[in-house]
Amino acid sequence: MANTHDVSVCGTYILDILGVPVTEIPPGGGRLLIEEIRLAVAGTAGGTVVPCARLGLKALAVGAVGSDEKADWMLNTLEREGIDISLMEQMAGSPTSATILPIRPDGSRPVMHARGASARWRIAPETQVAACRSKILHLGGVGSLLAMDGAPSVALLRDAKAAGCTTTLDLIQARGETLALVEPLLPYVDFFMPSIDETSAMVGTDDPAACARFFIERGAGACAISLGADGSFVMTRDGRQFTVPAFEVAVRDTSGCGDSYTGGFIAGLARDWDLLDCAKLATATAAIVATGLGSGANLVSFDETVKAMNSLPVRKPARV
Repeated sequence: MANTHDVSVCGTYILDILGVPVTEIPPGGGRLLIEEIRLAVAGTAGGTVVPCARLGLKALAVGAVGSDEKADWMLNTLEREGIDISLMEQMAGSPTSATILPIRPDGSRPVMHARGASARWRIAPETQVAACRSKILHLGGVGSLLAMDGAPSVALLRDAKAAGCTTTLDLIQARGETLALVEPLLPYVDFFMPSIDETSAMVGTDDPAACARFFIERGAGACAISLGADGSFVMTRDGRQFTVPAFEVAVRDTSGCGDSYTGGFIAGLARDWDLLDCAKLATATAAIVATGLGSGANLVSFDETVKAMNSLPVRKPARV
């Protein structure tokens, strides 16, 4: 059976409300004037599906929003991006998951999150069948998908592999206990795509090769680990490994950069590119997003991103 989409992006869909620059929270009823406030489709699925679409993929959004004004904005925005929202669930009586992000001048940010529909969402059997008809299935948000974490996520990835999908996996703000949720998924994961902070929290070392080897030994086909300003590290089960340096850009906000990296990597996989080129496209995607505010910022098209991939100056890594 032919694939219905290039990618099904399953997991957390969150509305981010970002402001920059925020130097303080004014006391009492005080007022602080800032440069910009932006709304963005975010979450480990939402922040990935938008870059996938902008990079030319036929993308299917699979997750949940609530029954509020935030849901209307989210669904309308996804649709305007050309994303298929036919499998997005609207949960009656639940708010849409949302986060307030006051971005400091140095790009760091506290997170104020209100759990909502994404934490309650559990994929329906008929939705799971439809999601597994794509070339690639991505699951994003392990650790925050309270109703999906565990057996339901195992079943989704197992069924995706059985249907012939390439599977990719990401999580959010991992802690030591997150490993217990991740480990049963790994035999059904072709590409595990966490950050070095997340792998370090689970494995106990910040050595990318040691972390990648840890997850590959537990079943993952490959690991692509984001290293922040130092780029990314990729290792495959057959022994291939390489580091791709970050690009030198004027960073405004790193919100959504990890999810954008994942979207870029998936865009390369969907085109059957070599993994090194997938990682370079992913790095360029994240670099572009870092120059703006919020998930998907400043990302225009596949052609423009490839041009950036081939022309942006390379940043010298701090890691030795």
